Amino acid sequence: MNSHLRLPRMFVTAASHRLRTFTFTFVAGAALVVLSSSTPIALAQNDATKVDGVPGVVTTTDGWDIHYTYWESPMGKEAPVVILLHGTGQARLVWNALPLAKELAKAQFAVIAVDLRKHGESKASEGASIQARSSKLTKNDYTGMVDGDLEAIKKFIYSEHQAQRLNMRKLGLVAVDMSTVIALNWTALDWLKKPFDDAPTLAAKTPRGQDVQSVVLVSPVDSLSGLGTIDSTRFIRATGISVLLLSSKKTSSENRTAAKMYTQLGGTQQDEENKRIYNIGSDIKLSGTNLLAAQPQLQAGIQKFLEDHVMKHVAPWQDRESRLK
Repeated sequence: MNSHLRLPRMFVTAASHRLRTFTFTFVAGAALVVLSSSTPIALAQNDATKVDGVPGVVTTTDGWDIHYTYWESPMGKEAPVVILLHGTGQARLVWNALPLAKELAKAQFAVIAVDLRKHGESKASEGASIQARSSKLTKNDYTGMVDGDLEAIKKFIYSEHQAQRLNMRKLGLVAVDMSTVIALNWTALDWLKKPFDDAPTLAAKTPRGQDVQSVVLVSPVDSLSGLGTIDSTRFIRATGISVLLLSSKKTSSENRTAAKMYTQLGGTQQDEENKRIYNIGSDIKLSGTNLLAAQPQLQAGIQKFLEDHVMKHVAPWQDRESRLK
């Protein structure tokens, strides 16, 4: 099934990627040391706020209130930012039960965990249509998560960027099962945004997008109702974006999907020196956040991947308001 995003001939502006070789260590004890070693760090901000994050809400263009939790980074305008997306039937609170969000915050990432529409607190209003108030997810809901929910979150990220509290040019996504399709399609959408026509040369123009640098896909899915991943994976392959695929080798469907995406993303044709696509299989028969909970070393690996391919990405802060305004 193809995505609703009909990708034109690829519009890709020049992006500076410093690609580094990335290696997972699956020695459980060593990985757990990585997690535990950062636990006692003294927090400069209010401890409760730093650990739990601050709740907020943004409104989409089609009227949905999308709730999120935000961990602000002490790094200010050079802070990398990570969006955390939940899986099927879950909500952003799932990240409170896992150490990843808090560990990323301690590592000085700005972190945003999101309730996609019809999940968690992101429910339709009382006066909404019967379809909107139904818990059943439709094609319109899935496309709305891409065109509405994540676009609204991006506007919040833009406002934080302009206030010099993070660097939106250093953006990563972590997505689980259902939301892997959402993440891939939104990444392509973000990279397809043409810059403002406010300078004579392409390099000097103020960008609207091209901000996502890395994507983590846990238990990936290749399609939802009306929304596929073929076009988006092919597009991402040409951008230089780094992708980490995590799946259970004992769950045949997701393992096959991960292998297929790895090929579509160009993983089988990369060299070790410039490696940016990774496909890691676990020997535990669990999926999604259950897999992450059972193997904390996978969460440590995700953090290492984001540190290498988002935090270390060379992209100095720049004003993103168009000169035309």
